Amino acid sequence: MAFKRAGFFSVLTLVAGLSGCAVSPEFSAFFVEPEPEPMPEPMYQPNPSGFVYTPDSRDQEHAHLSAQEHTYRDPLHSGFAPNQTHKRLNDYASQLAMGLMENATQLSQDQLVGVTSFVRFDETLSTSTVLGNQLSEYLIAELQDFGVSIVDFKLANGITVSPYGDFAMSRSAKYLASELAMDHIVTGTIIEDERGLRVNARIVSLESKQVMSSANVYIPAFIVTSLHKS
Repeated sequence: MAFKRAGFFSVLTLVAGLSGCAVSPEFSAFFVEPEPEPMPEPMYQPNPSGFVYTPDSRDQEHAHLSAQEHTYRDPLHSGFAPNQTHKRLNDYASQLAMGLMENATQLSQDQLVGVTSFVRFDETLSTSTVLGNQLSEYLIAELQDFGVSIVDFKLANGITVSPYGDFAMSRSAKYLASELAMDHIVTGTIIEDERGLRVNARIVSLESKQVMSSANVYIPAFIVTSLHKS
């Protein structure tokens, strides 16, 4: 009788497997894989040496720099700064002069032109910078290369002789000529942003205030900061 019962269960299992029918719960328990045991949590290992790390000046400097990342930073000192560059301010003055002369269709060689300092584009339009003054000096030579007749209005009425040298130029109004023949002036503004500054230059007629020509150039921040290392 036991033999027959064992044969009956074997036949029943074979038929269920071949026919794809569901097996009763008491038989399906043999086919369920056991759940994996949870991995033990890593145990904290105390420092056997007993030494305690004390922050030094390098850690304090790193924390100070990290805090500064979320505060205001001067746009001209936070951009790209290469170790070496072959670009100089006179290169940008040359580009600016070329752009001015390409658009100067009504300018003739017999007309006299004066070059003034470039100023910040603010509410006063009377604040210049190191770059604004140097750029105007470079433009004098660059514009003359194109045949423009330049007038130097900073030339004094006479020569001043002193123990420090002999001077013919001045920025004091009382030493300059009260009247000076001039047809046009080169002037412009400086607009700063986080990557550098844009210089907008123009040649303006003194008589009619007409803009005879205009051009602009973008100067990266590392050129600006190289003019005053401090």
